[in-house]
Amino acid sequence: MKIRFFRNIIWIFFLGSFLPLTAQDMAYPERGDGVLSFLRRWNRVGDSYVQEFMKLNVGRLNARGELILGRVYLIPPLHPGDGFTDSGKSLSGGSNPSVFGKGQSDVSPQSGRLKGTCFYVISGHGGPDPGAIARVGKRILHEDEYAYDIALRLARSLMKEGATVYMIIQDPNDGIRDEMYLNNSSNETCMGKPIPRGHLDRLKQRADKVNELYERDKKKFKYIRAIDLHVDSRNTGMRIDVFFCHSDDKYSKSLAVTMRNLFRTKYNTHQPGRGFEGFVERRDFYMLLNLKPPSILVETGNIQNEFDRQRILLSRNRQAMANWMAQAFIEDYRKSVR
Repeated sequence: MKIRFFRNIIWIFFLGSFLPLTAQDMAYPERGDGVLSFLRRWNRVGDSYVQEFMKLNVGRLNARGELILGRVYLIPPLHPGDGFTDSGKSLSGGSNPSVFGKGQSDVSPQSGRLKGTCFYVISGHGGPDPGAIARVGKRILHEDEYAYDIALRLARSLMKEGATVYMIIQDPNDGIRDEMYLNNSSNETCMGKPIPRGHLDRLKQRADKVNELYERDKKKFKYIRAIDLHVDSRNTGMRIDVFFCHSDDKYSKSLAVTMRNLFRTKYNTHQPGRGFEGFVERRDFYMLLNLKPPSILVETGNIQNEFDRQRILLSRNRQAMANWMAQAFIEDYRKSVR
């Protein structure tokens, strides 16, 4: 009887020691990170966070007490009152405009054409996953940086039309950037939460976040859509126009067709005679299958192709694509509420 009692006590202690870790945030350090800079990225600032970090990660540092690249570290829980400043909410809901960066946070509505609408803007990859990679001379281009910049520009354009917009993937350091060659980093989070290293875990995290918001927002807004932005990677000699993927949902398909048609019109206007071969297709991508609101996935070009790269390297082209997508949303919204 006494042996069984002690066995039960040991088993309860064993379970209890692991239960708190099941919901523990984890992340990988970046090159050059020390404990302080690593914690600062997740808004854990102060000696108490350092002490908690050291206790949580006993045996995970090297002999000099330094972080090891490629090793995952447990992040202390936020203290009451602390939070991620760049993933906060504005008073009217949606992401804080500070996410757009210095000089870009003024999103005073210029019209009410999208009043009563809500959008979840997702930029592909991020965090430990750079997505497609291209090399131009000595420079290395990461898909996630360009998808993120286009996503920011789209979100800002939608807000200026009166929409409520959530940036699902956010970088606390990078707002809208006009450079051709965007610096690479892995600072992105999923609305403040570290992005997992596993592929399916990353997708599930952002789909779950969108669906969580949607369950709350569907009672408040008459039109809700999600968009997932990517840059494709194909043979260097293959040029592709922007193309649009949808799910089985009829609203998803309608949006994809509307956006493709608007892009075709814009290309015919700005580059007459060029033609536009962007297409619409149904795809069984994880995000399209698992997002609850009507959603589309947009591939903006082939990062390996010299000519397609101009579509993402030039900031005016990134802005043009964002503007056209916003216009397509306005047109789709008008159709849906008739």
